Amino acid sequence: MKTRTALTACVLGLAFAATAGAWGIPSVPSSPISTSSSADPDAFLDKAQRAEALTDKSVDYLYKAVASKEEQEKMEELRKKLNETTDDKEKNALRHQITESEMATIEKRSKDKQTLEQAKKWDEQKKKYVASSFYNLGLGSLQAAALVPEGASIASSIASNPANAARMAFKLNAVKDSVKSLGGIVSNTAKVTAGLKPLMSAAKIETKSPSSATDSPKDASDQI
Repeated sequence: MKTRTALTACVLGLAFAATAGAWGIPSVPSSPISTSSSADPDAFLDKAQRAEALTDKSVDYLYKAVASKEEQEKMEELRKKLNETTDDKEKNALRHQITESEMATIEKRSKDKQTLEQAKKWDEQKKKYVASSFYNLGLGSLQAAALVPEGASIASSIASNPANAARMAFKLNAVKDSVKSLGGIVSNTAKVTAGLKPLMSAAKIETKSPSSATDSPKDASDQI
């Protein structure tokens, strides 16, 4: 527990110094992410993308649970634009914008008296849906925290060899960008999960958190 706490504190410091990057492909990983050290940048980037994807989907689910009809319609317009965009850079920017906006709405709604009153009347299915999404958000954050030192080590290893650095310049930049994005996940999800506590309390939902980054995510899609 002390080791994980120290690691998370370290990553939080890195995250505040970094910008929160692109948020990945919106799909939930089907299997736990291994956190074993690896010198393979492709393997790291795959794990990082899946951690970002889990966070992305969890935020989206929580947003749908608390956002107003008007807010959801506005977000659908952005998603339509995202689906119609073919430029990768623009797609990443839109994904980032959507997730940041959804997080801000979740935090705002969690403090709103009307939303808190509505949460008291949620049925058991919605409570389970929110609980699973909350759990997955915490899991995505744990995965991101565990992957940051691995990515930093890989980037350092590539950069320390001039021949490698030149040959793998594109891969090196991808790893560095991913480390920044993962740091952003840790800091941003920490704010969202803390902000959600009053809402979870009002709905009488037990806030269970994953114990390890290798835990399996819960399937919330069948609870919508």
